[in-house]
Amino acid sequence: MTVETRRLFFGSILGFYKSFFHGFTMVLFSIYFTTIGIEVLPYAMLFVIGDGVSFFLKPFVGLLSDRIGEKYLLLIALLLSSTSAFLMSFTENLLYLALLQVSVAVSLATFLAVVIIFSLRPITQKTEKKVSIFGGVSGLGWTFGLLLPGIFVDFIGLKETFYVLFFIGLTISFTYLGLMKEFKLELREKSYPSIQTLKKVLDPLIYKTFDIAVFTAFLIFFVRYAIGTLGMPGTIVSLIVAFETLIFGVSEILIGRYANVERKRFWVKWGALIHIVGIGILIFSNSIPLFFFSSALIGLAGAFIDVWCYSRLCETVEVSKRGVLFSTFSLSHDLATITGSGLPAVAAFFAINPFASMIIFPSIIFFYSFKRN
Repeated sequence: MTVETRRLFFGSILGFYKSFFHGFTMVLFSIYFTTIGIEVLPYAMLFVIGDGVSFFLKPFVGLLSDRIGEKYLLLIALLLSSTSAFLMSFTENLLYLALLQVSVAVSLATFLAVVIIFSLRPITQKTEKKVSIFGGVSGLGWTFGLLLPGIFVDFIGLKETFYVLFFIGLTISFTYLGLMKEFKLELREKSYPSIQTLKKVLDPLIYKTFDIAVFTAFLIFFVRYAIGTLGMPGTIVSLIVAFETLIFGVSEILIGRYANVERKRFWVKWGALIHIVGIGILIFSNSIPLFFFSSALIGLAGAFIDVWCYSRLCETVEVSKRGVLFSTFSLSHDLATITGSGLPAVAAFFAINPFASMIIFPSIIFFYSFKRN
């Protein structure tokens, strides 16, 4: 097995767990914050604050990974994220919750940036096929992460679900500790954050930011709406949001393998238009089948945009500079959480349907893509 294949395989497994943990905590925290009666603006801010801090730290994660090695950063991120999420179950104080959210967000941001660097740095050929494997497997981690919290909460209780997540996190951490010697995780190249770095990843950064913003807004506010307003059981809510990521993961793998590469320049536009249709259905949905259909369209749209972004990066960014460039691109996740949480919250404050405000995100993608062409 070549070094490139080993890194892609192991990195995809780590990406799966990162997505699993991130999805699990987003649903679990949404249920927890709703259950303890946090109002809509503080509710949104709890999701924004952590990513706001990690946004300023992430450009330096690639630099740090070059200096001390990827394997130690990954281990620290694994342990810190699990412990912070576990401690959150012991408090209802907004200040403590915010501090713990920062800890979870920073550790997940570190995890994401380093896993992307590790997995995709060597890829230079057949980029669509290879990046779709990483993105698809990572996306399927979201499926299980979003599905299980509602089921666990319904069957074993809210506090107990936090304990289950902590046990899973420790198990993965010690498993990784035993396996990491089998893989060469350290990086040798050095690159540094700069304005030029940002310019090189600007288009993928913009597309991915507003793509993930749709998913973030859908996840955070649909969970709150479905449980708090409609009174839906957590199991059904988890099934609906997990369905989005299942469609995303499967579609991404299929797009990378079978889609016509000659038409790749249209993928971002197709993704934006599918997002708009999915959001439109969500706004007017009043039944569970329609919620599932909307969820599927949002997942399909994200797959087109995701494959385009990562393949574009692998085609245009030199291997020696991918550390900081990829970590800079991963700022899209922080920006997406901030915008995807903030805009619908402001809309709700002014008595505007928060789902309707989501239309802005794919509209920006669509019109920007025309401008760039």
